[in-house]
Amino acid sequence: MKDTGNPPSRLLSGDHRDLDERFEEFRTTPNSHTRRRCELFDRFATDLCRHIEVEERLLFPTFGEGDSSRRSMVELMLGEHRRIEEALQAIRHRLEAVTPSTEDLELELLNVLWAHNAREEESVYPWLDVHLPDDVARAVDRELHEPEARRSAGSSDQLPP
Repeated sequence: MKDTGNPPSRLLSGDHRDLDERFEEFRTTPNSHTRRRCELFDRFATDLCRHIEVEERLLFPTFGEGDSSRRSMVELMLGEHRRIEEALQAIRHRLEAVTPSTEDLELELLNVLWAHNAREEESVYPWLDVHLPDDVARAVDRELHEPEARRSAGSSDQLPP
C-alpha cells in the first residue's frame, strides 16, 4: 500500500477493538434486560459478519495469492470464521428462546475471536500494509465505515438469518 492514509492494519485492528467493546456491552447487560441484550447482540453480530465478509472478499484473496503457507493460513482463518458464525447463531438461538444465560456460548466465541484476531493482527494485517493495492485498501476503509454512516442516517442493520 503506497497511499499515505491509515494503513489497513490500523483500520482493521481498530474495528476489532470496536467489536470487542460492543460485545462487552452485550455481555455486561443483565440477562433480565432481554430486549436490550437482543439489540446489542444484533448490532455486534451484524458488524462482525460485515467484518468477516470484507476480509474474505477483499483481503484473503490478496493475502493467500502465490504462497502456499499464506494460503494455508487463509484456510485456517476461513475455518475460524465458520466457527465464529456458528457461535453467533447459537447465541441468537438462545436469545430468541429467551434462555436466561448465554455465558457459555459467549466464552466459546471469545476464545475463538481472541486467537483469530491475534493471528490476523500479528501476521496478516502487517503483510497487507505493505502489499495490499491502494484501491483495495480504500474499498476496505469505505466498507468498514459504511454501516456507521447508515446508522447515523437512521437505518438499522440486521444479522442475516
